Amino acid sequence: MLLQKWAHDSAAWEALVDGDQEQVIGRRKSDSVELDDKPSDSHLASTDQDTLGKIFRRNMPFGTVTDHGTMFVGFCARQEPLQKMLESMAGLDDGSRDALTRYTRAVTGAYYFVPSTDSLRALVSPEE
Repeated sequence: MLLQKWAHDSAAWEALVDGDQEQVIGRRKSDSVELDDKPSDSHLASTDQDTLGKIFRRNMPFGTVTDHGTMFVGFCARQEPLQKMLESMAGLDDGSRDALTRYTRAVTGAYYFVPSTDSLRALVSPEE
């Protein structure tokens, strides 16, 4: 599991017109449909699961009016797809940094091991 806290620059993000925000993300705001001509540095292109591997991802907002952002959690059976996603977002794979990182920055991040339910069951003795 990868857990990260991201702080957002809302003023810079909100200064963009909808079309520019869509180019950064790679989806239309109105219906969340992927853009046919999404930029290669869009967030969607940088985190493409068909390229990187399947990751169960969730984001939740946190904070106050002045200090806010997103808590991201990504679950994967292996750490490699999570690492590849971060490397892609940083531009280590092709030199093209994820455009979304112009408006948000990771302030914390850590990997955690989450055992499977079968592994946890194996730790419990039959009489418990």
